[in-house]
Amino acid sequence: MENNILSLKTTPQTRTFYANALRCIGQSLESMELKAVEVKTHGDNYVIQAWNKGTSTSMDMERICGPEDLKNLEIEGKAKRKAFADPPNLLSLSQVLRLAGNYVDRMRGRLIRVSWQDQSDKIQSITLQYEPCRLDSKAQGESQITTVEELCIHVYKQRKKIAAAADKNGHRPFVSVNHGN
Repeated sequence: MENNILSLKTTPQTRTFYANALRCIGQSLESMELKAVEVKTHGDNYVIQAWNKGTSTSMDMERICGPEDLKNLEIEGKAKRKAFADPPNLLSLSQVLRLAGNYVDRMRGRLIRVSWQDQSDKIQSITLQYEPCRLDSKAQGESQITTVEELCIHVYKQRKKIAAAADKNGHRPFVSVNHGN
């Protein structure tokens, strides 16, 4: 019994494969005015489809990104991050995709598809489809609940910090009431 408890506490270090790959893909797409992106895995490759903002419903871009392409995107991304000293925008496409990849990495799952849509200036939606790691069903259920809870708390805290900073830095409108004679 003691060995079982120990093995649950000492889980292997999670890999950051999907988080890094999806961040690189997101960075490569951020300069485009997109309304939707879908990334599917196909072996070691990623199939990327994107739709530009506007009324057209046809796909505007489709490309396949392999391991060598990801290495090049990582190098380009590092150069861009070094050029800008600003902290990353947590709601940017690269950071949202990174968060989705981080979730799959923490679950030690296999990514199938991630879909992102920009619905308005302040509303984005993301759909994540992955295959969970094959573990003991009881241990996996506990792991999923803990991970989702931790992830939700982390995102909540980040949003709370952003909202608090916006309130501190926000300008209050000046209202002048003139009493006319």
